Amino acid sequence: MGITRGSEWRKWDLHVHTPKTLCSDYGGDTEEVWERYFTDLERLAKDKNIKVFGINDYLFIDGYKKVLEYKNSGGLKSVDLILPVIEFRLKEFVGSRELGRLNYHILFADESVLKVDLIESHFLSGLRAKANLDATTPDYRSWGGVITRDSLIDLGKHIIDNTPEDKRGAMSPLDVGFNNLNFELTKIEDLLGEGAEPNTFLKGKYFKAIGKAEWEDFRWDSSPLEKKTVANRAHFIFSASPSVEKANKGKESLKTQGVNDRLLHCSDSHGFPADENNTKPKELGHCFTWIKAEPTFEGLKQIIYEPHERVRIQIAEPESEKLDNLMIREVSFQSADNKFTPEIIRFNKNLNVIIGGKSSGKSILLYKIAKTLNAEVLLNNADENLLKNNILKYKDTDDNKFKDLYDLSEEDSTFNFKVKLFSGSEQFIIDRPSQSSILPSIKYIPQNHLSNLVDKSRKSGNTLKKLIRDLILEEPDFRKKYNDFVDNAIRNDRQREQDVDYYFSLKETIKKKEEELLTRGAIKALEEGITSNRDKLKQLSASFTSEESQEYNRLNERMNLLKIEESKINSDFDKIKNFNDEVKRFLGEFVNRKRILSDSLEVDAIKTTFLPKYNFIEDALRDVNDIENEIRKSEEGNFIQENIFKINLLRIKQEQIDIENKLKPFIEKFANQKQIESIQKNISEDQKKLSEIQQFRKEIDDSLANLKVQKQKIFDEFEKNFELYTKILEELEPRISSIENEDDKIDIIGSIKYNFPKFREMIESIINQKKFNNEDCKYLYQYEKDNNVKSALSEIDFNSIKNDLKNLFEKIENSPTILKGNNTERDACKKVLTDYFFDHWDVKSDDDDIHKMSTGKASFVLLKLIIKLSKDDGPILIDQPEDNLDNRSVSKELVEYLKLRKRERQIILVTHNPNIVVNADAENVIVANQNGQNDTDSESPYKFDYINGALEDSFNNEGCKDLLKSMGVRQHIAEIVEGGMEAFKKREEKYGF
Repeated sequence: MGITRGSEWRKWDLHVHTPKTLCSDYGGDTEEVWERYFTDLERLAKDKNIKVFGINDYLFIDGYKKVLEYKNSGGLKSVDLILPVIEFRLKEFVGSRELGRLNYHILFADESVLKVDLIESHFLSGLRAKANLDATTPDYRSWGGVITRDSLIDLGKHIIDNTPEDKRGAMSPLDVGFNNLNFELTKIEDLLGEGAEPNTFLKGKYFKAIGKAEWEDFRWDSSPLEKKTVANRAHFIFSASPSVEKANKGKESLKTQGVNDRLLHCSDSHGFPADENNTKPKELGHCFTWIKAEPTFEGLKQIIYEPHERVRIQIAEPESEKLDNLMIREVSFQSADNKFTPEIIRFNKNLNVIIGGKSSGKSILLYKIAKTLNAEVLLNNADENLLKNNILKYKDTDDNKFKDLYDLSEEDSTFNFKVKLFSGSEQFIIDRPSQSSILPSIKYIPQNHLSNLVDKSRKSGNTLKKLIRDLILEEPDFRKKYNDFVDNAIRNDRQREQDVDYYFSLKETIKKKEEELLTRGAIKALEEGITSNRDKLKQLSASFTSEESQEYNRLNERMNLLKIEESKINSDFDKIKNFNDEVKRFLGEFVNRKRILSDSLEVDAIKTTFLPKYNFIEDALRDVNDIENEIRKSEEGNFIQENIFKINLLRIKQEQIDIENKLKPFIEKFANQKQIESIQKNISEDQKKLSEIQQFRKEIDDSLANLKVQKQKIFDEFEKNFELYTKILEELEPRISSIENEDDKIDIIGSIKYNFPKFREMIESIINQKKFNNEDCKYLYQYEKDNNVKSALSEIDFNSIKNDLKNLFEKIENSPTILKGNNTERDACKKVLTDYFFDHWDVKSDDDDIHKMSTGKASFVLLKLIIKLSKDDGPILIDQPEDNLDNRSVSKELVEYLKLRKRERQIILVTHNPNIVVNADAENVIVANQNGQNDTDSESPYKFDYINGALEDSFNNEGCKDLLKSMGVRQHIAEIVEGGMEAFKKREEKYGF
């Protein structure tokens, strides 16, 4: 039959009359008319893609024989198939208002299946009729015989002669005879061998069809039994509606009435079109039906079994929304040593299945496609060696299931492999990795890969959730949301670590200050010393008048306050200087990062838009440098420039000089001036010390308050991390809602989990368990180590986690001796506050949790998720998806799912299951064979060989020694796939044909 890629969409018109037909409008049965007729058929096939015609001459087959002769002589090259059609009216009618008759059609197989002479001898020769036009003899038959053109003319004359002259029309005897001829349905069925006597010559080589328009005219209130029976006993319903819309309404009407709705839109053409671009009913090319099948009689049979998948009545080609640049058209091996056939292996746009015996090259074909296109192996980052790794263990065994596959995967360097897309793009296996894939959106699921994912997930709990999450995130907008969430969580982690660092730095500072405070003396002793010295001065200044004593005491008090103020100013200077140095370092890092970013950006528009927003950092750094210049001191400790510190210290110094001058007259009155000066100095120094101690104490108290705030901040930041998880689940919910479908019965449930086992493992690595009481973190320690997966997936109570972490944090602070190894309090607390939360994804199907399903069912649910969640429209390559599934799951769920999803994307899979091949109605079947394994005398020079075709490709060529070419695809399925013939029979039995 030539090049094939299995069942493809083509236009079929199965009701086309010829110039030889009765009641023709073509213009006569002349050579000129026939030449135009053939030209129009070729035009329709070439330009309009109508590839199959049913040739109809009512009761005769002469027109079909003439068309067949013309094609066999080299004409009608664009026409793939012509079928002979016989049409007649039935005697039965069921209440038609106009007493019309039902048009009945028999579509016979083409000449390659059923020779013309067999149609004539086994059917047409049996068409007989009888009539009684003699009123005087009721039991007498005035006319009868086999139906031929001559007998019809004779019948017409007989009718005309027995019709009153005023009632005779102008029709010819042939037309009169034809218009008055009707047949009983049971007689037709008897001729076909459906009655008591079989007809093995015609069995399985014809289809029956009725005209919808005449059938609709029959009233339901007359004989609904006969009305439904005649429709349901037909294979097809013929329609010649004026438009596609009316034809589809007619199809829906049949469904509504509960009868056979396998409707085919056919032209019922009786003449040439007046306008080829604007045809009218009954003209050539006005109607057609899209049928997805090989253009053969067997191809037509397939629409009986899969009518809704294989038939469309519409103008545009069905399923044309699939993009050519996302589908594989063909592949080929290019081997120098004849290991692989160089023949092109072609693919269909829908479901392609690869079948064959053991070690026949099925999996290697799928693998080479995946490798050439750099297909994504789920969860393995397109690991080229995945298949090789899976089969290594079989290399030295007697099991050849994988050994040959391993050997072939080792020989990539010995042959080339080419993949070509429907768009025309090509790629060779040796192009990689220097060339990116021409088809990046392709997924490859190796044999047992899904079941391995399920088993691995049940041990670790991680693999499955990552797969589901990755599929959810194939939508770019949601992937960006998730990436932003991860970035924010990482920033929070870093910030929390910095907060912990600051917390313990603050604790260290407080500790040092408290230690230093101990060296500065006791406040009570200083206060008592000051009081005692003041009493001594009071006794020594007895000679002062009351006014002098007050002034003297005031000046001394002021002098002491100035010394305290001077000390505070110097202390403030040191603090600001240290803070300024830290700010300068911090801003300097940002400036450097901005410069690096500026150097890395290539688009000027981004630079001019983005970078100016961060100029404030450089402005801030300049301000900091200005502050530094203002507070810088010389080596002697003097300020270099005028500033607020210098101004205040100069003011204090000047006021101290003034006070000293004012005190001199008072001191001179003392009898023992040196003693007075010594006492005054002691009072001043003690007051300064007391002030510093009080300031120090205040700083410690402020730091302690800050420490409390800082601890709260640490746990607030920890809670913010948890809130990020809550937020991302909410942001991903629209994506999940958009992909959950009642037909799939799959629910995806996102939740926040905490890795309790990982936390416990961390605790045991930093804390001496002999010194550790589990009650300090009872909630976090409630899970046993030997139940890791269950523990990790358990529901969580965030507040309980937070409270336990606080307790543990304080335990480490207060009892650092519980730590083991070189762990410091700071490091231990950082580890305790590690983010062990994670987003977890559960899957339920029919309320059954995927973790509780059988491996096979869970694998199937995964497969549905991969196809459903994936935003890619490219091919999906699957090696034996039926593995681990029971027969019911395959025949019901997997088959129906493949039938549904193949409409959306190209599927290529390896299988041994007949239900997938037959009942999923694979459009293209690729048969793989290793010569010498299943055939010992093969003439093929290639070790590994492939052919492809449709389910309807059926033949036997017993003389051919090339196993693949000795039979059709259907025979290969029956021979290779266990239960293949039974699958075909069950499908036929399902429809009762």
